[in-house]
This record gives sequence, C-alpha cells and structure tokens, in this order.
Amino acid sequence: MAQAAYRRILERKPGKKYASFAREFPTLVHSCGLAQALAFALAKEDHQKEYAHDLAEVLKSSGHVEFDGAKGLCEQIREKLSVSQYIRLSRDALAAAVWMKRYVEAAEDGRSHQGGA
Repeated sequence: MAQAAYRRILERKPGKKYASFAREFPTLVHSCGLAQALAFALAKEDHQKEYAHDLAEVLKSSGHVEFDGAKGLCEQIREKLSVSQYIRLSRDALAAAVWMKRYVEAAEDGRSHQGGA
C-alpha cells in the first residue's frame, strides 16, 4: 500500500490544493465515514476528484479489485458491501490516506528544500 501511494504521489506531482486536501482527508474519514468523504471529494473541484481517484487506485493495488475508479468504489460501498466489508475497506482507505498524506508532505518538504538551495 505504501509503495502504491508513493507511486501515485510521484506521478501526480500534486499542487498546493491537492496537498491540502490530502492532509485533511484522513480527518474527514474519521469524522463522517469513508462513504461520505468520497462522495464529498467526487462532488467537488478537480483536485478533490483527483485525490479520490488516486485513493481508489491505491486501494485497488492493495487487493480491493472489485471496483473501477473512485465512482466504482462509491457504488461498491453503496450497493454491495456488508457492514464488516465496509469497516475493513474504511480501515484500509484510512491507512492509504495516511500514506498519501505522508508522501505529499515529503514532496512539499523536498520542493521547499530545493527552492532554498
């Protein structure tokens, strides 16, 4: 999962808005749940949608292959998952979100050090 998150962030080269949302997303999952946090991300601007798609790809690469993209993940949550499956997926999504947050912060630190040198 960590490697998948790293690759997604490396490929994305996130801007400030994406990075800000990446830092907020784990808290959003804690406060309102994965289903609502994903629905919120998909209903918003480009950087939130990009984040949701990246999170879905990280989850997919870690063994959750029963959906296609962020919209497919939302459909899966709404229509097919039992409570126990949703809880497991939420835990995995939170772990993926934390890895993505760490790598976004590391990328920001790297840019700030390069700019100051």
